[in-house]
Amino acid sequence: MFYLDAVSSTNSFLKNWSRKETLSSGTGLYAGTQTGGRGRRGNRWCHVPGNLALSIWVEEQVSPLPPWTLRLAWTLLSYLRSRHIPCQLKYPNDIYLSSNALKLAGILVEKTSRGAVLGVGLNRFLPEGLAAAACEDLPDHHILALSVTELFYAHFLEEKNSPPEIARVLNELNEQLLWKGDWVAWREEGEGNAGLGKVIDLDLSGRLRVLEPSGHHRLLPETIRSVERVEPSGKMS
Repeated sequence: MFYLDAVSSTNSFLKNWSRKETLSSGTGLYAGTQTGGRGRRGNRWCHVPGNLALSIWVEEQVSPLPPWTLRLAWTLLSYLRSRHIPCQLKYPNDIYLSSNALKLAGILVEKTSRGAVLGVGLNRFLPEGLAAAACEDLPDHHILALSVTELFYAHFLEEKNSPPEIARVLNELNEQLLWKGDWVAWREEGEGNAGLGKVIDLDLSGRLRVLEPSGHHRLLPETIRSVERVEPSGKMS
């Protein structure tokens, strides 16, 4: 585990480092201050000092099932719930507080020719103070970074330990899936690629299964940009 007082992006730093040196899977890097944190699709991730900015390197040529994003989400959910923080998975890559549906954490996975960088930003504090009450019992970002990395490594990377069965991981993720049974609208990469359906579950590949208004089941593609809850019209309900 490595620490930097300040960095533009833990993901970018670790990705560049992996190009210069051979890193062991499970190498973690976190920072006290992150000035250029990123989310998916180039969105900015605003970092408040004291929040968690952590990236983990995995040397993997083939993406596992369920994918790294959901494996890291499972790790975060397991850790946070062990600290009595009720939270849920907002597909495809966010952790939301169950009590008020506020975003608690986001995950960004960036692949390289030699592996992947798994980044997570977790809000122990928000400028508005909205998440502080729920997270006031969390340890500081130093202990938090080490705890999350160790949990992820123990369950998914340590050779002497067999990883959790895929069915178990997906079952627990499905139990903590936000908006299950609700109507959502989604948007894919590219203009005009959008749809509407009711959330069912995650399939064995980790993709979201929805029930379309036509009555057909559909697996959302990996190119999903966003999924948001919507109020159903009279015809849909």
